[in-house]
Amino acid sequence: MQNEINKTYSAEQLQTLDTLIDGLEQFTADFEPARNKDKSEYVKAPDGSGDWMQNMLTRSEQNIDKLPRSYDPELVKRDLQLSADLESRILRVERILERLVAGQFMARSDAFSALLGVRRTLKHAGVAGVDDNLSDGLKRFFTRISKSDDIPDAAE
Repeated sequence: MQNEINKTYSAEQLQTLDTLIDGLEQFTADFEPARNKDKSEYVKAPDGSGDWMQNMLTRSEQNIDKLPRSYDPELVKRDLQLSADLESRILRVERILERLVAGQFMARSDAFSALLGVRRTLKHAGVAGVDDNLSDGLKRFFTRISKSDDIPDAAE
């Protein structure tokens, strides 16, 4: 029987996680997700454009008298700094999310694998109603596996 992950969390640990997530949600409340339509209205900085942007900022400061009064290099500096400040943190949050997704996937996989063995054993024992109320996805899954008969017994 598959058992790739063997982890549980107490209610207190889950509350701590929820509190941390609440904090992240509050911290990022100013950043509303951009819809595809909204994104198309913005200029997307290409990958590798950081050095060019820094160079242009320096040149703008050196030639401020040639630029419109509405241009404020301090605002650009602030935007570049925010981008830099968020970059490494985004990578860290993405790694955490990958681990959470992997943990959930493995837990569901372990449970599903064990319950497939239970189903097989109960079907062989003639227990009625084992396949009542199957979703369409499970019906397709069981149709596909019944052809290959690759599902382990619960005892395995």
